Amino acid sequence: MKESLRGKLVILFIFGLSAVMGGYAWWHHFNQGRKCLELWGGEAAALIRYAPVVEAIRLGESSEKSGDTISVGGQSILIEQQADISGTPGLVHARQALIEDASFLWNQTVPTEPAQWRYALRFIDGERHVTVAFDEIGTRVHLVEDGKDGVLKPTLKDAYQKRVPAWIDQAGE
Repeated sequence: MKESLRGKLVILFIFGLSAVMGGYAWWHHFNQGRKCLELWGGEAAALIRYAPVVEAIRLGESSEKSGDTISVGGQSILIEQQADISGTPGLVHARQALIEDASFLWNQTVPTEPAQWRYALRFIDGERHVTVAFDEIGTRVHLVEDGKDGVLKPTLKDAYQKRVPAWIDQAGE
C-alpha cells in the first residue's frame, strides 16, 4: 500500500472516530437531564439554568401575618429575607445540579409527611420566574409555581442547606 493512501486512511479513521465520539457525547448530555425535564418542565428547567437573576430566600414559619409570603405546598410561608446572589461563586454548579438526573433519587417516592420549607432559590428572567423550595428536614425539593416535588440525593440536600443560607448572609454583608 502506498504511503499517501495509508496516510489518507489514517486521517479518515481519525475523522470517523471523532464523529462517533462527538455523537456519543451529544447523546450522553441529551440524556443526562431527561427526567429533570419531565419533573420541572422545559421552561422551568431553562430558567433554572439560564435566568440572569437568582435570588436566595430565607423562609420563616407558616404564617397568617401580613407581609411578603410564598405559598409552598399549600402553606403560606413568610419570607424573612431575600438576596440577589446572581454573581455568587459556585452558583453555576448549584443551578446545574438541579437539572441533572444524577442529582435526584428517582426510585424513591416523594415523602408525604409535612415538610419544613426553610430556603428557596428564585430564578428570574424579566416577568418570568420559577422558585425551588428546599425541605429543611427531608430531601424534598418543590417547584412552587407548578407544585411538583422531587427527592434530592442526601449529599446535595446537605450542600444546599449549607450554601443557600451562606449566600444570603454574604449578600447581606
